[in-house]
Amino acid sequence: MGDTPESSPAKKTGQLSNPLNTGIPFNSDTTRPSVSAISLNTTLFKHDALSKDAHNWTTWSRQFIQCLRMNQGADAYLTGKVPQPNCFAEPRAYSNWWANNGSILGFMGLTISESEQEIIDDATTAEDTWTKLKDRHSQEGPVKQVQLIRDALAIRYSTSEKFASTSSKLTTLNKRIWAMGAPSPELFLCILMINSMSGLPELRSTRKNVAQALAASDGPDIDPDKEPLRRRYDSTDIKRALDTAQGLVDSESRSMVYCTWWRDGRKDD
Repeated sequence: MGDTPESSPAKKTGQLSNPLNTGIPFNSDTTRPSVSAISLNTTLFKHDALSKDAHNWTTWSRQFIQCLRMNQGADAYLTGKVPQPNCFAEPRAYSNWWANNGSILGFMGLTISESEQEIIDDATTAEDTWTKLKDRHSQEGPVKQVQLIRDALAIRYSTSEKFASTSSKLTTLNKRIWAMGAPSPELFLCILMINSMSGLPELRSTRKNVAQALAASDGPDIDPDKEPLRRRYDSTDIKRALDTAQGLVDSESRSMVYCTWWRDGRKDD
């Protein structure tokens, strides 16, 4: 003789395991919903608005995550670690989930530039929105750092401009460079190699191809054994590209020598 539904201890304690397709709410959802409502404290966030022009994704995202983390771990919504409850089985938890999601989206919208807002307009969850922003800003990578470093190194103090103005430019560029993250030794070597190709016409196309390949990759610090689906591009790849360029330069040099020899020989005739 088993327990009847009326006398089941599980039902009396409100812990009845409910199939999600019954349309009957969990008894515990009313008093102890699996997802609680979160009241975000946005005063903790102190950062300029996210902007691709400012290249401040690294510092902005770090502070945004930290701010949400201090709000009852709300940063978990950014990575999908808080599963969406079933609207029939847990109506209150479901409502709380969407309210929390909406609060994070609203908070995020207030901390990004208008151009960033256009990118996430069609996203409905914090996870989708975060992924869109992350993908957008991760495309910049080391190539943009090369450009910013070159711009900074090209600046000189001059009597034609106030020294304070030049210092301000350097300060701004320095912030933008480091806001993209500190380069690893391997990444910095890639930056040095790309930068060293500038100014040489014979390496113009090589530099362009290398820069595009590096930008399209997942960077030089990926471990292919641990992350086989991600694409690594490092100084070894750049060296191979330079070897190919060197072969073309050598071939053209031999052709020039041959043409000169042939021309001079014709003159002697």
